[in-house]
Amino acid sequence: MWVANKTLQVRWLCELRSSHFHIPWWDGFKMANYLEIASSTDSEWIEVLCKEYQREVREYARWPVLLLQSNARRLVWAISGVLGVAARGVPGSSCRLLEHYLSRKIEQFFQQSRNTEEWDAYKNRLAARFILLAVSCIQLTAKMQDLMAPLTASLVRSSLMKEGIDLSREDIVAMEFHVFRAVDFTLPLWTSLEISEFLATQVGLVKRSILEAVGLITNITEFYRDELELQMKGWLTRNPAGTPITTAPQRPSPDSVTIHNLHMCAGVVLATARYFRSQFPDLVHRMAILIRTIPDYIQAISDYVLNNVIEDTYVPTLKKRRLR
Repeated sequence: MWVANKTLQVRWLCELRSSHFHIPWWDGFKMANYLEIASSTDSEWIEVLCKEYQREVREYARWPVLLLQSNARRLVWAISGVLGVAARGVPGSSCRLLEHYLSRKIEQFFQQSRNTEEWDAYKNRLAARFILLAVSCIQLTAKMQDLMAPLTASLVRSSLMKEGIDLSREDIVAMEFHVFRAVDFTLPLWTSLEISEFLATQVGLVKRSILEAVGLITNITEFYRDELELQMKGWLTRNPAGTPITTAPQRPSPDSVTIHNLHMCAGVVLATARYFRSQFPDLVHRMAILIRTIPDYIQAISDYVLNNVIEDTYVPTLKKRRLR
């Protein structure tokens, strides 16, 4: 779920004031009802996740969300590590935030008639600012995941300087606000790792060792998400009847996102359960009913994760044996 975060707004005001960097005040900031969120039951959370999926469907149908490719994803993971926030699904969610930002900006760019030279120049400007954009998305995601994350502009600058990346404090503050404004001051409430863990508990996978594996495999699947997208585009071409009713457009761009986050997380949970040989009957259909999608589709995602992600990943065998 995406929520407007007022705590981030307050932190920004303090940082902007201390940096003497002027940014005009913004209007229409909506605060989430945190009491309602805190009291939500599991069934209500499922409704929230399904509504977020429907929001993604509408956004993808309106304008394609371009998928970050492997080199860009590696950069996001590397910067997350430098900033000390590579855990709890922050890198993967930062990639998605960056994808949404870039798609919004490209959509705005093409609202006017453009020629090839203008488009090439615009792409070059985006590329020149890519590291700063990635840093901003990581900051936003990390703060949403943990509001106590000490990712001030000064700390970010000093951490990056140690790696030879020189960004000014003012640029870091300004770009973070710019990205936040570009996505309408809304951020995802949960990372994909947290969604995967939640779905696992909803189908009975509650052992700590399985949940730890779910988190590990979710992070790695996010890292290779571009490869998963390519695989699933081919699968959908061969199996049109397996396409979720409200998925992405029929003929998506080769570089666009088609796998919705909820479906990817469900596939990861199923793959993890299969790896550990968990004795839960009809798990695929139960998951499909839970998230209201087609069993064959999440089964296909699960197949890819099991055969290509897990098989190339070290998962502690002691935990695997203990669960048999």
